[in-house]
Amino acid sequence: MITPQEGKTERRRQIQRIAKQVFSRKGFHNTTISDIIKQADIARGTFYLYFDSKRDIFDKLLEDFLEEIRACIKPIDLINGPAPLEQLKENIGRVIALVHREPDLIQILFHHASGLDERSAETLRTFYDRVLVMIQRSLEHGIRLGLVRRCDPKIVASCILGSVKEVADSLTAGREKLKLNELVEEIIRFGLRGIFSDPHLLSAFDKKT
Repeated sequence: MITPQEGKTERRRQIQRIAKQVFSRKGFHNTTISDIIKQADIARGTFYLYFDSKRDIFDKLLEDFLEEIRACIKPIDLINGPAPLEQLKENIGRVIALVHREPDLIQILFHHASGLDERSAETLRTFYDRVLVMIQRSLEHGIRLGLVRRCDPKIVASCILGSVKEVADSLTAGREKLKLNELVEEIIRFGLRGIFSDPHLLSAFDKKT
């Protein structure tokens, strides 16, 4: 039997799922409450039992997605875990799988968030800032463990986020045809080796800098 609280939670999730689809199709600015309640087949009063506005849904979508990303990224454990590279692959694999499961949300973030009011625009900026901090802290942890080269974690975190955003966009828009495990392998190879075919080229560059 489903409890009343479970029923309310599921209805809230249903409205969020529908809103995500409509935002992705029409964009945040062009979507109205009427669009959402029509698609969800609910009364306007029912909508307002769960959300104050479409901005409220948008904020909740971002917050939930950030929590899911955070749950995907596990600290590298050198004592009790498998090989560090395998743990890194698992982390990236979970993030890529999450992105693949959320094409509507990814497209909203990259292409359909125009027209946000200042509060929601600030929510989006805060979302990206928090993702950057997560990446930066992971890099700093890797440096302390001796797994990541000495670098400026803030700059490298921005480079990683930019690369991941482009891959996520291609994947969710259907432009990326690689299988998920092949995509993870390519991301790992790029992170470890960059673009040089000859490791001596990288060594020569390091000596100059």
